[in-house]
Amino acid sequence: METAVIVAGGKKTPDDYRALLEALRADGGRLRVIGADEGALWLLERGFSLDRAVGDFDTAGEAGLERLRAAGVPCLVLPAEKDETDTEFAYGEAKRLGVRRVVLYGALGDRFDHSLSNVQLLYRIARDGLAGFVAGPAHRIYLFGPGEHRLRSRFPFVSLIPFSPEVRGVALEGFRYALRGETLSWGMGRGVSNEPAAPEGIIRLEAGWLLVVESRDLEHGDRVTAGRAGEEAGDAAAGDGTGALAEP
Repeated sequence: METAVIVAGGKKTPDDYRALLEALRADGGRLRVIGADEGALWLLERGFSLDRAVGDFDTAGEAGLERLRAAGVPCLVLPAEKDETDTEFAYGEAKRLGVRRVVLYGALGDRFDHSLSNVQLLYRIARDGLAGFVAGPAHRIYLFGPGEHRLRSRFPFVSLIPFSPEVRGVALEGFRYALRGETLSWGMGRGVSNEPAAPEGIIRLEAGWLLVVESRDLEHGDRVTAGRAGEEAGDAAAGDGTGALAEP
């Protein structure tokens, strides 16, 4: 499956990113890498290849943009005042490349507004008929529609959070806490902090949209890049897992 990895300016580590690429390559298909603003400079500084850079480069700065250009990276420079975020524009570039799956890496960070917007971008990806998920050092996030979804998680926690007001007919197999045809609604925490109990878990739902969040706690000593390139705050183990997205 041809995949685009969009690297944004949120939290990330080289080891986790490298493990993510290895897992995606194991699935087969071509990989395209797009850096969104600071994400592009982060890739360049750590020796990772990228196909293009997109953004207004207010975070990477003019010096960062010149470094990208000097390295031969094609750069799409956007105005600072615009109606879409840099990550959204990067997704538009991914669609134009004709990929079938989009991975948003480093999409969660200290700017909670951007983090929420990037999670919501999964809905647009799904409505466009593509597979996709959000990835980072301590999480993988999927948006599942009606149907059956299989999850091979390497994370200790798996949480189910309603994306639509109600998600009906939710059933789980292969998890510590089973659900059998339940309804999950906004404001309910019942689906939070479940745990894998088998190599592969099965998640079924009859109606609605469900966020599935694999997560772990960051430990003392983890080194995670957050914000501007070169600012270090956390290192992590990687999960792999993919999920197909169904139309409601």
